[in-house]
Amino acid sequence: MRSSVTDRLRSLILNRQLKPGERLRQDDLAAQLGVSRTPIREALHQLAAEGLVTFSPYRGAYVPKPSMTDLEAIYSVRTALEGYAGYLAAQLITDEEVEHLEAVLHQMEDRSAQGDLLELMELNRQFNTTLFAASRQPRLSDLAAEYMHMDDAYRRVHLSVENLATQVVAEHREMLAALRQHDPGRVMSLTRDQLYRSVCVLKEFFDSNSR
Repeated sequence: MRSSVTDRLRSLILNRQLKPGERLRQDDLAAQLGVSRTPIREALHQLAAEGLVTFSPYRGAYVPKPSMTDLEAIYSVRTALEGYAGYLAAQLITDEEVEHLEAVLHQMEDRSAQGDLLELMELNRQFNTTLFAASRQPRLSDLAAEYMHMDDAYRRVHLSVENLATQVVAEHREMLAALRQHDPGRVMSLTRDQLYRSVCVLKEFFDSNSR
């Protein structure tokens, strides 16, 4: 029950049926979804952990408004960290790591075809953390993963934009080809280009939905 309610509320938020800034009253949501308040309360706390819901002492639960300043700051740091991690990884990655990335990518293609965005996001995380680890720089890898986690809520929206999941998978396929060729310049360039496209899509999406 809780998982089902969480999935339904998450979908309402990502599809903008529950809009940024909107209060999430438990009684109203329970009536809308035909459940009691208990699974609604549990679902809201789960979504708060994902960054899709915010709790305030004065307002209660509500859908947070995206911050363009925060978005740009996170992506600027991600670009620097992940670009360098990719540059190093392309030189040091092993055949076993490449084959692991290939296996993860096959799963990403399958989940994308099924429209399973949550599992696709988790597989995307696995792909990236494996790539970071291949840099053989643990502090760099940990920091890159930390900033990627900060971006969770934005990436959920990013993957929910129509046809974008397919594009993300195609970008990872291109990245894997560059890693197989041990081309550090190409990997760094692809990483930066992908992150730049992501932030542009998000800014356009949030701007169009705020009018």
